[in-house]
Amino acid sequence: MGSRLKQDDYVIGPASRNDIPALLELQNANQVGTGGALSVQFSSEWFERSMDEMPIMVAERDGMLVGYLVSSSRTATRHLALTEAKYRAYSASPDAYNSGPLCVAASERGRGLAPRLFHAMRAHLPGREAVTFIRRDNLSSRALHRKLAFREVAAFAYGSVDYLVAVHRE
Repeated sequence: MGSRLKQDDYVIGPASRNDIPALLELQNANQVGTGGALSVQFSSEWFERSMDEMPIMVAERDGMLVGYLVSSSRTATRHLALTEAKYRAYSASPDAYNSGPLCVAASERGRGLAPRLFHAMRAHLPGREAVTFIRRDNLSSRALHRKLAFREVAAFAYGSVDYLVAVHRE
């Protein structure tokens, strides 16, 4: 486990393998099928392989994992048609990485946790282009990403859903 820093009520830093059960629990609670906004469901093995390659930032409050932000290489998500559709819509820089999913527990929304996770991630991946996709109808995510200085640069459809590609580069 990397070093985690206390920020107000949160402890934020890189995830460890010990965090995977809590990551899965929070992910499952926030899938589209359960009323959430997450479009992709990752396995424990995927989280394990991903965190070996790139950081996954987690936030804990009172010893409970209450948020995470994944970074992953394009290679790590090549098996996902939705992610590949993003890259067909936008030709990212060679050092670009997938930013997301971002997941914050319902109890923590509106407390400024998402920007803290993002800034922690940027500290670990300075100067690299972050690329994400957002459902066009997810106005709160679009507003958050604008606040974090992401720019909407392309649009694409996957299935019957319209998405936007947003990028951030310092």
